[in-house]
Amino acid sequence: MPDKHRAIVMYRDEVEKNVNYEKQLSHQFGIDINTCGSEDLVMSFVRIPPGHRSRAHYHINAALGQYFIKGQGKYYIGCGVEGEESAYDLKPGTFIYIPKGVIHIIENTGDEDIESIACYGGVPSGEATGKFFCEGPLKENK
Repeated sequence: MPDKHRAIVMYRDEVEKNVNYEKQLSHQFGIDINTCGSEDLVMSFVRIPPGHRSRAHYHINAALGQYFIKGQGKYYIGCGVEGEESAYDLKPGTFIYIPKGVIHIIENTGDEDIESIACYGGVPSGEATGKFFCEGPLKENK
């Protein structure tokens, strides 16, 4: 484990892809307890291919902040909660804040990958966010 009193510099091409966190998306957790010893901040580079989306889910233990760098899509918030459902267009330059416990879906409606940065506070890893799925596995797009 890295020394928690030293700054750590990593490059995205050196960070492993996490294929278990959400199979329809590509996550690279560049900042977490495993990569640099962070106990209270998680940052991930997220890639969503065209025609793919996340499953409806929420995080029990952490709020989510997300910034979109590339691509076009939709962000659905409050899914399945009457009077709380909203849909927002995603484009480069979009910031999204999702409080813990709020159901959400990210969908790529464009013709290129969506690329974004996701950040969770107060937890040491993606798994520690308490990601809870509200729907079963999605059919794999080929």
